[in-house]
Amino acid sequence: MLIVVLGRLKDRIERIGRRLLEGGLVRVMPRNPNALTVSSLVIALPTPYLVWTHHYWAYVLTFALLMIAGAFDMLDGLIARYWGRVSRLGAFLDSTLDRYVDFIALIDLWLISDQDLLSIILLLLAVLGSLMTSYTRARAEALGMKMMGVGLLEREERLIIILLILLIFIITGLEIVAFYGLLILAVLTNVTAVERIITVVRSLGSS
Repeated sequence: MLIVVLGRLKDRIERIGRRLLEGGLVRVMPRNPNALTVSSLVIALPTPYLVWTHHYWAYVLTFALLMIAGAFDMLDGLIARYWGRVSRLGAFLDSTLDRYVDFIALIDLWLISDQDLLSIILLLLAVLGSLMTSYTRARAEALGMKMMGVGLLEREERLIIILLILLIFIITGLEIVAFYGLLILAVLTNVTAVERIITVVRSLGSS
């Protein structure tokens, strides 16, 4: 149920992004999509420090920065296609810098949690699952397989979960929500990676 809701939310956000872009936003955005890709990372970079200060408005600013970073990550692909500037360099930068932003966002969640041993283990599992989800897709697509939509949790859904957890924490002030956020991500990202591994093994094994 959660995955279905997240998928629909992601689709709605993407539709809104396309409408805004086509409605005039494209005129004020840089034409070079790589600039947005790099900006996404730069915007996310200070968030662990902000969270570490443990001030309410620092949490609010962290939420806003991660949301902007996520929006830039969505818009870079749309702008690349709109202006016909899709390139191998852009694809490389997008997939590579996204991994850094993913790691930073997970660190933000961990800094909000109790930071005990169990939280560290969940953080490591969530990082592993996120990396393996992306790695399995990259390797499968290098072998000529289509992996878009395979598995429970794409990157966009992961970021939506993190933003929702941050928002709940900002509203409630309960650190336990960050722990459960890490738990959800640790489980679902690794389930996604395993799903993709099984899909590839079945496909290649029958060919």
